[in-house]
Amino acid sequence: MKDTTNKDPMNAVDRMIGFLTMRYAFRYNTVMNCTEYRHAGSTEAHFEPLDPRTRRRIILEVQREGIEVSQNDVNNYIESDYVRAFDPVGDYLASCEGAWDGHDHIGDLAGTVPTDAPLWREWFTTWLLAMVAQWQNTPGRVYGNSVAPLLISPQGYNKSTFCRQLLPDALRWGYTDSLAISDRRQVMLAMSQQLLINLDEFNQISPRVQQGFLKNIIQLPSIKAKRPYGTRIEELPRKASFIATSNMTDILADPSGNRRFIGIELTAPIDTTRVPNHRQLFAQTLQLLRNGHRCWFDKAETEQIMLWNRRYEVQEPADQYFDLCFAIAQDPLDENAEWMSAAEIFDVIKRKVGASLKVNSLISFGRKLANLQGMRRRKCETGARYLVVRRDA
Repeated sequence: MKDTTNKDPMNAVDRMIGFLTMRYAFRYNTVMNCTEYRHAGSTEAHFEPLDPRTRRRIILEVQREGIEVSQNDVNNYIESDYVRAFDPVGDYLASCEGAWDGHDHIGDLAGTVPTDAPLWREWFTTWLLAMVAQWQNTPGRVYGNSVAPLLISPQGYNKSTFCRQLLPDALRWGYTDSLAISDRRQVMLAMSQQLLINLDEFNQISPRVQQGFLKNIIQLPSIKAKRPYGTRIEELPRKASFIATSNMTDILADPSGNRRFIGIELTAPIDTTRVPNHRQLFAQTLQLLRNGHRCWFDKAETEQIMLWNRRYEVQEPADQYFDLCFAIAQDPLDENAEWMSAAEIFDVIKRKVGASLKVNSLISFGRKLANLQGMRRRKCETGARYLVVRRDA
């Protein structure tokens, strides 16, 4: 009788799976949404993404072995749930769980950043906890990590190196500082696949993008995006948190949105020779989260951040001339105090300064007035009005 063993399609598929698992180890990276591989039996080699060239080589190896399966059969196995799922972030955090030695490694890392900001250590601790909580993707999460440290200094102060060293080698793939923030689709996908996004040269981001797109996405708990070659929009868990660097001090263009950033001006280069003990750093972070340590900024802290950030706001000519023409009314009963709209205040400034004075937006000007410390504001039928005193009164 003629041997038909190798002609049985199911038998051929089983032989193919046996051959592949003997030669390779596969896993499906649930963060990057791709299959990774390495040669079986190798414990030192890292898993690599299965690129098209390698995939074609594997298909040829199966066919050269005399296993009569199609390319689709090989691809179906590689892309199926026969390949084990692997969460690289969860796996790393699990290796840190319960390992904290009790030392304040977070404080040590914050201490490598020379700054006069008195609350930097507390702010950094809260932000780092929020970053790890974001990685864990807790069900029912309403907001994402909606605050980003903004490191400010001249060039050569090791800002980018510090940002890069925040992640351990095992998670370094999740760091990027080359994201085109103007490409909305790229940013949304990166937020679901990256762990830390450095907005390098933050001063190059336009005020329009700061006040619109960036202000919105930084607080999202999840992402809705269409994957490459996808056929539908999916809701993806957000993984990435943000950090930023700049060589300029006047960079925050949205007064109401500056609570999204923590401006930290460096007084000296960051000491990047002290590489963090990442296992202890994240073990401490996990322990603090388990103990109920807050990983978000409350109302009082947000007000502190907004007040601190005023020194980093973009100062337009109209903003600077306001102090020359007006003072904030300290007493509502002052006979010289007036309730004026942003347009009326600007009109007074323009008459004194000249027709050359322009403002990008009266709405933006009004926001800056509303955020001035001590400014009284009330809503009327014609819009918001501010209580001010004319300097020449």
